[in-house]
Amino acid sequence: MRPKVMIIAAVILALLATGMCYFYLQGTVEKASQIKKAQVVQARVEIPKDTQIEREMVELVKVPVDSIHSRALRSLDDVIDKIALDTIIAGEQVLKDRIVKKGETKAGLPYRIPAGKRAVTVAVDEVAAVGWHLQPGDHVDILGIVSAGKQEKSAVVVLQDVPVLAVGKDLQVTREQGKEAKVEVKTVTLSVTLQEARPLLLASEEGKMRFALRSPVDHERQKIVPFKMKEFAAASS
Repeated sequence: MRPKVMIIAAVILALLATGMCYFYLQGTVEKASQIKKAQVVQARVEIPKDTQIEREMVELVKVPVDSIHSRALRSLDDVIDKIALDTIIAGEQVLKDRIVKKGETKAGLPYRIPAGKRAVTVAVDEVAAVGWHLQPGDHVDILGIVSAGKQEKSAVVVLQDVPVLAVGKDLQVTREQGKEAKVEVKTVTLSVTLQEARPLLLASEEGKMRFALRSPVDHERQKIVPFKMKEFAAASS
């Protein structure tokens, strides 16, 4: 009889253990299902620094609210087409402070330069810079006085509808009577293509250059021929 009793007892204990495990697991599942979750944007793949974020790089996932970072973004529209300021690893929540919108000023000058353009800074005086009325975001035409010879000066339109990225100051060191002196040089930084940068630099270094401030709604470009000194003399006679 004893073996039978032991077998029955073992079966009963096994059933009790199984029941306890079942109820424990059931409670755990129910508890987990009651945890509040919310959507958050997460990186599907590693996103290198200075990379424009594409749709396939990120996804929306539901995670427990307690595990969501306070700066995490909840919408794909807030992430797609933005630029990663730092490397974002796969599975990481995308934080507001880790990305920047193209053209956003707080991220610094490099992120304000459109694709295909370069930031070129030229030194200007008050007259050339429209009496210091230039502001970042303005558009200007650039006029220049160039010389083909001693008597062959011409007024030319160097570039048209050029965006102004920044208006700032720089310090240059000059030598006066054998002594070094710091001279404040006011500068304007422009957004140009590499092709546009060539005549801009030539006009800046070899000729006299002035900016003509444009209306914010006027982006028309015109074909303008150089105006020569002899034409000025003929028109004034």
